[in-house]
Amino acid sequence: MGLVKTNRILCGNALSHLDELPDDSVNLVYLDPPFFANRIFQKKNHEGNSPSFNDKWVGGISEYISLMHDVFEHSKRLLKDTGSIYVHCDWHASHYLKVELDKVFGYDNFRNEIVWKRHNSHNDTKQGARNMGRIHDVILFYSKGKSPTWNPIYQKYPEEYVKKAYKHLEEKTGRYYAHGDLGGPGGAAKGDPYYTFLGITRYWRYSEKKMNQLYKEGKIVQTKPGNMPMLKRYLDEMKGIQLQDIWDDIKPIQHTRKESTRYPTQKPIKLLERIISMSTNEKDIVLDAFCGSGTTLVAAHNLGRRWIGIDQNPEACDIAEKRIQERLESEPIPVKAVAKRN
Repeated sequence: MGLVKTNRILCGNALSHLDELPDDSVNLVYLDPPFFANRIFQKKNHEGNSPSFNDKWVGGISEYISLMHDVFEHSKRLLKDTGSIYVHCDWHASHYLKVELDKVFGYDNFRNEIVWKRHNSHNDTKQGARNMGRIHDVILFYSKGKSPTWNPIYQKYPEEYVKKAYKHLEEKTGRYYAHGDLGGPGGAAKGDPYYTFLGITRYWRYSEKKMNQLYKEGKIVQTKPGNMPMLKRYLDEMKGIQLQDIWDDIKPIQHTRKESTRYPTQKPIKLLERIISMSTNEKDIVLDAFCGSGTTLVAAHNLGRRWIGIDQNPEACDIAEKRIQERLESEPIPVKAVAKRN
């Protein structure tokens, strides 16, 4: 593993810069590449629109996939064994990209296909189009090895679920709780203890000593003699529901919002902070080889991670560098953004 300089923006060809980086040097790769949309994206400004980047491919899908395959190969080489890669795409080429990721990272290292709901509706159904509105992006999540860094995120339980499951009220404390199973999940095969408790003889989840202690503390309830004892699972002690693979709680960038740089395809900071939080730890290194306006870099900076950004568009590099410098001025953290022109 070689040392790698971090907190810098490299402006130039992605493959050339990736080739310069040492093996096993980064913890997370996030890629928001061209989507194979076959159009020129423009940055909106006060003087009208000006070309920002070209997502047209003379060689068609084969040219596009060839590039992305090479980027994936470099990404795997650069990732540490505990590292992960997230590839942001949409309906244009997500199925092609998944096939290439399977080839490079291995089918067994596929973790999730995340659906990010960007809109409630889309105008691509107008003028007699015979298709449903396309309102989501896809984020393909792979790990390099079998034990990637993983920090699960929990969200609040849906209100309907809370009302249904946590309907029992403990009068002395005013705490709501649900009934939890105390039966041994593995039985004899897993070595669960077997004894009689409150008139019920069976395999139990806990030792007899632990069960008696929980009962003494008032954490086990038996509604009537002969009924199965149940554990009190207090609502205020629950983490919530672990994040699922459909994300509909993060809104897209709107050009009127303060966060917007008016750069096309800019992603919200909350989206990147979620990904970075799940798959890295503090001071880890995050790489974005198509960094655009620099959202990944800002999110990594916010979370105390080190970062490397690459983009071939000088305009994008300037925007990203400006955003980082603005963060440094508002937060006196000893990090330097270096823009390299190649």
